[in-house]
Amino acid sequence: MQIKDSDASVPSDEINVDGGVSQSGTVQATIIKGANRVPIAGTLDAKGSGSGTWHTSGGIVSCSGSWSAKRAG
Repeated sequence: MQIKDSDASVPSDEINVDGGVSQSGTVQATIIKGANRVPIAGTLDAKGSGSGTWHTSGGIVSCSGSWSAKRAG
C-alpha cells in the first residue's frame, strides 16, 4: 500500500482503498476488492512508521490481524 498526500492506494486495478491518514497520523481506511471489505485502523508518526489492526467485514470467514509500516526510501 502507498500513502501520498494523506491518500492511501494499492498499485493494482483490482484493489481500492477508501480512506487515508489524517494530519495527526490517524489511519482510517477500508481495503476493497470486489465484495470483500477489510477495515484498517492505526497510527503513523511523523517519520512514517506505525502500526494498527485490520479485520474482515462480512463474508463466510471472519479474521483479524495487525499491520506495521515504515516509510519507503
